[in-house]
Amino acid sequence: MKILISGGSGLVGSHLIAKLVAQGNAVINLTTKKNLKSDHPQIVHSYWNPSTGEFDANEVKAFDAVINLAGYNVSNRWTKETKEVLVSSRINSTNLLIKICEQAEKKPHTFISTSASGYYKSSLELQNEDAPAGPGFLSDLTVAWENATLPTLQMGMRLVILRVGVVLDQNDGALAKMVPFFKLGLGSATGSGNQYMSWIHLDDLVNLYIHALEKPIEGTYNANAPGTCTNAVFSKTLAKALDKPFFFPNVPAFALKMLFGEMSSMLLNSQRISSEKITQTGFKFQYPQIEEALNEIYS
Repeated sequence: MKILISGGSGLVGSHLIAKLVAQGNAVINLTTKKNLKSDHPQIVHSYWNPSTGEFDANEVKAFDAVINLAGYNVSNRWTKETKEVLVSSRINSTNLLIKICEQAEKKPHTFISTSASGYYKSSLELQNEDAPAGPGFLSDLTVAWENATLPTLQMGMRLVILRVGVVLDQNDGALAKMVPFFKLGLGSATGSGNQYMSWIHLDDLVNLYIHALEKPIEGTYNANAPGTCTNAVFSKTLAKALDKPFFFPNVPAFALKMLFGEMSSMLLNSQRISSEKITQTGFKFQYPQIEEALNEIYS
């Protein structure tokens, strides 16, 4: 299979591309770097610019499926300018991907797009894919991102949207920012600590994208492990996995709001998200519980 991928240089994309080519697939990796050479026979780097709408039509005229991972990292303070980039990086890239699909000589059959668990309202209750979108910037962002994919349905493509939780990996993402404090023995929970976290091990997320690619599923699915846990449990488990003490008081909500502004909602909101729908399609998590995930990462 030949897969067109956006956002391939990021944490998830780089690992996903490696696994796809190891399985014998070919990948067209869309990149904003011009004349980037590939050191792998099954990978082609193709220039595109979602801001201007530029792309190389000759290099993307035939492919079987699209995996859309592009989007500026939300873990940056949400200034007015940052918010504009967060929106444009997602909407412009999705719009350009759809344009590429429309102009391709061989129309792709599958479009897999990323979204986020920030779609949902803050709640201690378990929420599934049918739950309504919550209030606030992050929810509005994910709704706009998901809506931007809808033209693929009019083109007769199979559309899968994955609402991704916090991705756990030792070298990047949330853990890379938290672990230095925990290694100094300064780890603690945030806010009340009672808010739930929706998370997924990187290996499981990569496998989930491949599952969505290979199985005849469609629609929206939560991409998070079954073992959602509170922030306090997550923090204690992380300290234990690192063999570090855990005795500092919680970081108060007001301090987080002063430090991060509106973005602090990502740390304080409760995301208790069901994974039942994706497991019913036959997907099996390697790391369904937080203890298993963190012990594997730091073993």
